[in-house]
Amino acid sequence: MTFLHLNIHSKGCCQFHLQYFFDRGYTHRIVIPDIDGYKTLKGELHIHTVFSDASVWPTTRIDEAMTEGLDFIAITDHVDARLLKQKNKGLMDFDRNESYKIAASAGKSHDVLVIHGGEISRGMPPGHFNTLFVSDCETIGKASDAHEDHYKAMKAGLAEAREQGGFLVWNHPHWERQAQNETRWYPEHTALYDAGMMHGIEIYNAFCGYSPEAHRWAMERGLTLICGTDSHVPMFLSVDFIKGDIRPVTLVFARERSLGGIREALDAHRTAVFANGMVYGREEVLRPLMKALFEVSDVKYAEKKVTFRVVNRSSIPLTLRKAPGSEKIVYPREMVIRPFEEVILTVYGLDNKKPIGLDEFDVNFAVMNFLIDVESPMTYSLHFEMPEKYRH
Repeated sequence: MTFLHLNIHSKGCCQFHLQYFFDRGYTHRIVIPDIDGYKTLKGELHIHTVFSDASVWPTTRIDEAMTEGLDFIAITDHVDARLLKQKNKGLMDFDRNESYKIAASAGKSHDVLVIHGGEISRGMPPGHFNTLFVSDCETIGKASDAHEDHYKAMKAGLAEAREQGGFLVWNHPHWERQAQNETRWYPEHTALYDAGMMHGIEIYNAFCGYSPEAHRWAMERGLTLICGTDSHVPMFLSVDFIKGDIRPVTLVFARERSLGGIREALDAHRTAVFANGMVYGREEVLRPLMKALFEVSDVKYAEKKVTFRVVNRSSIPLTLRKAPGSEKIVYPREMVIRPFEEVILTVYGLDNKKPIGLDEFDVNFAVMNFLIDVESPMTYSLHFEMPEKYRH
C-alpha cells in the first residue's frame, strides 16, 4: 500500500476526515491512457462548494481531484441568489466568483486545471443548466435573478453566459424531483437549443444515474456528452473508496492539457462518460480508447490453437461477449477483464483436438460496457493470420 500525505486546506471537520483517509493510503487514482492523437483528460464538470449550498471548501475539491488523478474540475456553484446560503445567513460576504478564485489559485499549485463555471437552477421546464468557461458568474446570476418565471430567468442567465463565451449544459434531465414520472424534452428546451443556448447534456449524474433519454437526445441533436457528481459533500461520503469505487468522470480527448484544449474538445464532442463501470461515448473516440487500453502481446501460433496475452491498461473494467463473425473458432463467450488485469486467451477451432483449419480469422467482441448509443455496445475485433506452415 502506498501512503500519501497531503496538505489539506479545508476547514473544520472535513479537514480531519480527509487527512485521516489520505494518510492511510486510501487513494484511488483514475488511470486511463491517451489515445492516438489526443491526451485523455479526466475531470469533474459539476460540483459544489460552501459558497452556494454545499459543505466543502473549494481547496478541498482540488485536493480530492489531485488524489483521484483528475486533470480538471469545474466549480459550478449555484448562481441564484436564493441558493447562496452562507451569504444569506450572514456567515460570509462574497461575490459569485469567489469559489472559482480560491479553487483556481489552489489548482495552480497542485496541477489541477479549474474551469470557471456556475449553475443556474430553476424549476422544470427548463430545469438546471451549467455555464462553463464563463468570466463572471455575478452578472449571470443577476440576469437570471431579475425574472420570476423559470424560463425567462434561465434564458436571461444563459444569454449572459453565452455573451461571455460560455459552454452551456442541461443538467440531470432525469432528476426525479423535476422529472417525477418521465424524462421529457419540453418546447422550452427546443427554444433554448435553437437559440444556441444548449451545447451539452448531462447523461449521467451521481444522484440519479444514467439517463438513456438524455443519451439519445445527445446523439440525435449533436450535444456533447457530459457527466457530473453534483456533489455537495466531501467526496469520500459519496464514493466508497475503501471498496475501490471511483467517482463518475467526464473523459475529454484534448489536443493539449490546457483549458483551451478542454474547451476545443467539448466543442468538437470529443468526450466520453465513465461511470459505474460503464463508458458512454461516440464510436470515433471509444474505438481508439479501446485500442489504447486493450494491449495484446505474446501471440503464439500452433496448429491447434493460438494463444495471446491481454493486459487492461486502465481503471476501466472490460465486459466482453463473443460477437458474430467468429462462429468457426472457440474462445470464452463471456469474460470480464478487471482494471490492470493480465490474462492469457486461447483460441481453438471447433474441435480442439484437430487443427484450427483457417488461414486467418477474427476474434470478435461486443464490449458490453462501452455504449456508442443507447443499448448499443461497441464491437471490437482482433485479426489473426496463421503462419504458412499451419495453413491448409
